[in-house]
Amino acid sequence: MIHNGVRHVPYRCDLFVQLKRLLPKSLTSRFLLILVAPVLLSQLVISSLFLEKYTQTILGIISGQMAGEASAVARLLDMHCEESYVNELKKSMNLEVEVLNAPKVQKHGIAKNHKAYRILRNAIQKKGYEGYYISAEGRHMDIYIPSSNGSDTYKISFSRRILYMKIIPIVLGGGISSCIIFLAIALIFMKNQLRAVKRLAVGLDKFGKGVDTGKFTPEGALEIRAAGMAFCQMKKNVKELMDNRMRILAGISHDLRTPLTKMKLQLSIMPNSQEREWLMNDVDMMVKMTESFTLYAAEQNKELPVEKDIRDLIGEIAVRYRSDEFAIYITGDAAVRCMVRPISMQRALGNIISNAKKYAKRLYIDVNDTGKEVIISFEDDGCGIDIEKADELFLPFKKQNEARTHSVDDGVGLGLSIARDAIDAHGGGIFARNSERYGGACFIVKLPRDEIETQDG
Repeated sequence: MIHNGVRHVPYRCDLFVQLKRLLPKSLTSRFLLILVAPVLLSQLVISSLFLEKYTQTILGIISGQMAGEASAVARLLDMHCEESYVNELKKSMNLEVEVLNAPKVQKHGIAKNHKAYRILRNAIQKKGYEGYYISAEGRHMDIYIPSSNGSDTYKISFSRRILYMKIIPIVLGGGISSCIIFLAIALIFMKNQLRAVKRLAVGLDKFGKGVDTGKFTPEGALEIRAAGMAFCQMKKNVKELMDNRMRILAGISHDLRTPLTKMKLQLSIMPNSQEREWLMNDVDMMVKMTESFTLYAAEQNKELPVEKDIRDLIGEIAVRYRSDEFAIYITGDAAVRCMVRPISMQRALGNIISNAKKYAKRLYIDVNDTGKEVIISFEDDGCGIDIEKADELFLPFKKQNEARTHSVDDGVGLGLSIARDAIDAHGGGIFARNSERYGGACFIVKLPRDEIETQDG
């Protein structure tokens, strides 16, 4: 809805968003909600209908029978029947009768305003009695009815169990207990199905980080098996693609090495000139480019992840770059361990540190453990970056800001691209911005800490 140029979101949309936020996020909790909610609602509906029908029909019949028995006994007493006949009737009806020498009922109505008593009250009123009283104390239910001549009051006592039968707790207890038992059985089967989903998630997570998951066997329902088979096929295709990439890079490196060597020999015997120096620099760059591609591809495909202390790993890298002209300060959390490929990670972080060393005098590295991920910030006091083109820094051979694209490749333009690919292969990310504290560039590296774990049973 648009009013006066302002778009107003309907309230029901906001309510839907709030309800969506309250819903559970995990697959297990959502399955439980989908399974438990209908069962509980059906039990509530059945219980409410049963109680309503029981009070209206069964209690109505029982109350009418009690009122009829009380009225019959009162009529016999009014007719002064033989006491033996009255005693036999009390015994057969399982009730107690007492004649009180009181001309009037001292209390009227009912002692408790309960639905069962109200039904009994209506049944007694239908028998034509007005000055009555219903009392429920102890184990008996007493009905006080005045005699026809108004000289006496009859106290007729029934057992309270007549109105409060055990059918209600039996039905409700049986329904609830059976519901709990069947829900527990369903939960066991559901966990077995979810275990297959979690195994598939573990395989996808590890494969995305470059970890060899070995042979993966699909299991579970047909849909989950189909997803597992698709994962196996994808894994096979990606492996073939990576092998082809390795063969292509190896072929390019091998084919270029011979002509590049010939070119260097030819240039070495040429007389010194500015053109000769330019050509020699171009040939050297091509050699470094092919070597960099081959080395990076070999590291990505062969190295296995191991658990390393991130701060110690950074310290090992910093030793190679510290000098009198370049200081490195490492702060933050200690004893932070992650699964990384050491050589690949050293190469990635080394490229970032190398950029800072080339264009700054001080580099500040901070390690922060958030529990779910490790955040490593590299801030220097150099010349900074063009923030509008920060994403282009990670493109291969891109040099939109010369101060931030050089690396150990010395002008090839692959340093940050290789760093990003290596960090992405670990399931993390790298971002570039300018440092607010030191005025130079700031690179943020995020590495995941938690692995998806399987749950047996």
